[in-house]
Amino acid sequence: MQVSVLGPLRVDGTRGTVALGAAKERSLLTALALSPGSVVAAESLIAALWGEDPPASARKTLQTYVWNLRQALGDEAIATEPPGYVLRIRPDDVDVHRFRALVREGEEAMRQGDASSASEKLGAAVALRRGEPLAGVAPHTGLAAEGVRLREELLSGLEARVAADLADGRHAALVGELEALVREHPFRERLWGYLMIALYRCERQADALDAYQRARRVLTSELGLEPGGDLRRIEAAVLTHDPAIAEPGRPATVPTSGIVRSPVRFARTDDGAHVAYQVAGDGPVDILAVAGFVSHLDIWWNAPTDRLVRRLTSMGRLISFDKRGMGLSDRPDHVDAEQWVEDTRAVLDAVGSERAVVLGVSSGAPTALRFAARYPERVEALVLHGGYARALAGDDYAVGWDRDIVESFAEQLEAGWGSGVLLEFFAPSRANDPDVRGYWARYQLLSASPAAAMRFFWATVEDDVRDVLPTMAVPTLVVHPERDVIVPLAQAQHMALRIPDAELVVLDSDVHLICICDVLDELADAIESFLGRVVPGQVRADEAPELVLVTAVAVRGVPPGARADAEAIVAGAGGRLQAPGLTATFEAPSRAVACARSVLDKVGGDVAIGVHTAECTRNGKAYRGPAVDGAAELARQASPGEVVVSDAVRALVGAA
Repeated sequence: MQVSVLGPLRVDGTRGTVALGAAKERSLLTALALSPGSVVAAESLIAALWGEDPPASARKTLQTYVWNLRQALGDEAIATEPPGYVLRIRPDDVDVHRFRALVREGEEAMRQGDASSASEKLGAAVALRRGEPLAGVAPHTGLAAEGVRLREELLSGLEARVAADLADGRHAALVGELEALVREHPFRERLWGYLMIALYRCERQADALDAYQRARRVLTSELGLEPGGDLRRIEAAVLTHDPAIAEPGRPATVPTSGIVRSPVRFARTDDGAHVAYQVAGDGPVDILAVAGFVSHLDIWWNAPTDRLVRRLTSMGRLISFDKRGMGLSDRPDHVDAEQWVEDTRAVLDAVGSERAVVLGVSSGAPTALRFAARYPERVEALVLHGGYARALAGDDYAVGWDRDIVESFAEQLEAGWGSGVLLEFFAPSRANDPDVRGYWARYQLLSASPAAAMRFFWATVEDDVRDVLPTMAVPTLVVHPERDVIVPLAQAQHMALRIPDAELVVLDSDVHLICICDVLDELADAIESFLGRVVPGQVRADEAPELVLVTAVAVRGVPPGARADAEAIVAGAGGRLQAPGLTATFEAPSRAVACARSVLDKVGGDVAIGVHTAECTRNGKAYRGPAVDGAAELARQASPGEVVVSDAVRALVGAA
């Protein structure tokens, strides 16, 4: 028996096509066919048939529908296995699974540089579509969201086939098809980009530039958005005769500088949620990006610059995903932070990754921390950018935000959602850049509705993962903008100081949003250096750390309520906070001594401080070695209320 769902439902058996008259029975078979050979729980089938408001008799009626299907398909076709039912067919007997297998084969061929084979495989995948997916099933059921997902998968597969055709030198034959596709899908910027490249390779530069203007008119008039980074980069390549798009037969990869990204796919969690993900690059280590409170997969590619993606994919295979509730993933009415942890695991399972470097971005940091605490065997290393362990202030957490300030911020964010609102807080130095503001507006519109965005915002704001910080058993890098307004540096310092052996790198920036970071090279260098030291066989693994002379200040005995004040004094004096403990490094010994005295005067109490100058190894802004160790030892020897300065420091500054 074979089942086709990429169009009107069709069932072909040994005796020909099987007719199923009732819409609910077609829906039931569709729900079972989407998980061939696997048990589908009765509750999931009920949700597929009736949505969120099933009748009281749903379970009994489901049994009747199963009986009817057995009469039509044969008694052995559907087996009862607790807690539900199994359709006894192979994945290859369902067209959507053949489609996915062919797409994977096509992607692999592209990675191997065989554009002709990729085009053939992807073309065969796209040809499986016979119309609207899931057509003919009962309308207004729980399968509606599945239909939307399948349409996105099919379009993504079609775009991959077009990219393969362009790489195989078939640009002339593509122009007509792409013109029709952009009329049918006017908001798919990737299709507009491919049309521009095809026209340019046909020596029609003016027409390629006209296509860009047509796309821009559609986007600005219908959505109020300027074209994204991908499309603008293609326009620039056409204007400058960039050889990356000029030569027939080369991949259409100007937007991603040679990076091959997969079509959008969906991982399925244990509780049945579908999580959209995408893979780019093919490096030696997997890098899983956990985005902030809202996200959309295209955000990575439509940023004003693609340097971040290029640098990350030069280090490894970049895996990005939309957590449930946002972007292209399922959007249930209720989402909690614990579910996002399981979304993360489901995506790693779907891509076949046993261990990955987990990159937690902004409010994705708590999810990354929870995942590392729960599944340390799946985490190679942890990188946290713009992150925090808790956002709201509390009796024992002075570095958090007061609730009334956050409530006022949330009201403004919701009122202006989709317009690039509050960019002056998310990226003060870039707030007047129209391209950046347009990107931030697009980010908001694509990721979530205003109401959904507020649900996710409060879910992340009210989260608190401080309890897992001391349990971290994986190498951890905390990298943070020094003048971040959204997540103040003190919150990152608090987090880094409580994660065993965490490294803290402070960036000279005020931009919270990683995709528009104004110090991307410094950020990428810090990540690359860190991975080169902690991930076996990773980039720069054979690079010797730099040996430098620094002065370290180590402080102990700071009362819990005064730690934030002490850290602020250190940061204000130009110190680079290190972990573990309250330790900082300075280039000038005199500044280190002045900072130590200031901490003692303003914090007081039982504070004891050690100051020592010596050589240390430096990786990025993390320092390890005699200076840090010596200062810590002097702090242990110091009495409460005392600063102990080593002979090396005395010799350099003459300080007693």
